Amino acid sequence: MAYVGPAGLIGRPDEREESNFVSYSVEGASDITCWMHKNVIEHLKEVKPTREGDYLFACEGAGRLRFRFCDAT
Repeated sequence: MAYVGPAGLIGRPDEREESNFVSYSVEGASDITCWMHKNVIEHLKEVKPTREGDYLFACEGAGRLRFRFCDAT
């Protein structure tokens, strides 16, 4: 099932909408922050990742990304 709705942004969202997003750092790219809409995070709780443990994600300005959540150490 494909998710259709708010996606993600690389870079800070508009200040008025920032509370609707959660920021995540990108491993290996300290100058990039990915902002995921809270609706996307809720959707990801309902779907399984790929066999490799990744999720597919549409990111405005960057296209489709493959990512996984990593525990912060």
